[in-house]
Order: sequence, then structure tokens, then C-alpha cells
Amino acid sequence: MIGKAETALEAFVPEEIDGCAGRHLDLQIGPRRLAFTPETFILSFSLPNVHFHAVTAYNILRMRGMPLGKRDYEGRLRTISF
Repeated sequence: MIGKAETALEAFVPEEIDGCAGRHLDLQIGPRRLAFTPETFILSFSLPNVHFHAVTAYNILRMRGMPLGKRDYEGRLRTISF
């Protein structure tokens, strides 16, 4: 499944992604239809959902005895060199 996702992401070219800015996006959730721009979809729907599920999984694993700490949650720091 991860391999398929990587293949799909690698197939995108920057112009396809950049060309989506400001467009209209509809998301159907059951009977509700939510209207977004791609920017508002990512910032107000996708990122909060990913964060919620990552935190929930992390907390369940800790509750079950997995020895996880803050560094495990944060992952690798992506610093820059000067």
C-alpha cells in the first residue's frame, strides 16, 4: 500500500500541484458536502485529521506499555546548515 502511494506521488509534476491553488474542492462526507479550496482543505481538514490520528495511535501504544517518548513522537528533526 505504501509503495502504491509513493508511486502515485512520484507521478505528480510541480505544475499539476501548483495549478490547484485557489480552485474549488468538494468533499462529500455522508449526506454533507463541504466546500474548500485546496489550501483550506489541507490546513483546516487534512492536517488536523492526520495529527489527531497520529496522536491517538501514539497514546494508545503508550497506554499499552510501548516505551515511547517525546522524541519518538517528534521524529527526526529537519534542521538546516548555515
